[in-house]
Amino acid sequence: MTKRGIEHFPYPEDWTDDLLNELGYRRRAVSVFDHWLTEEEWEASPYIVLERAQAVGLEADFLEQCYQFQAFYRCLFEKGVFRLTGLRTKRQVAWHPHWDRRLKKAVNAIAWDLRWGSEFYAPTNHVRVMSGDDRTDVLLLEEEADERALENLANKFGLHFLRGENWL
Repeated sequence: MTKRGIEHFPYPEDWTDDLLNELGYRRRAVSVFDHWLTEEEWEASPYIVLERAQAVGLEADFLEQCYQFQAFYRCLFEKGVFRLTGLRTKRQVAWHPHWDRRLKKAVNAIAWDLRWGSEFYAPTNHVRVMSGDDRTDVLLLEEEADERALENLANKFGLHFLRGENWL
């Protein structure tokens, strides 16, 4: 573990867009869904967790979405990524200069929704990633981030790039 890179993970007291803008971020998201789900849509969607997908015979589709997330992150992180580790009270950072066994394990945990709340920072792309628990991950883009390139990358892997006001 290293202390180098921790500066890429500021932890604001409030996650409002105004405060994120002050920190130099634009909030976006990458999702298997093409829009922000309403509460009713979330309750009815078979794609929220594997067990729901299995119950209605959509396990293969769910797993394909997992592979889409994995491929997206592998491409996004291919030139190196910082990964936040440790406890919230004792945060540490691991650097992965390339796709290695530990990074693959961490990405698989978020792609297969086995763990949410993981954070990564890809310096080449100027983007911080915060995994979610609803098949939608938050992307915090720095000023230098190429938003169009990130959207194209998400689309390349069958994922959707979301903007908007409906942050959960």
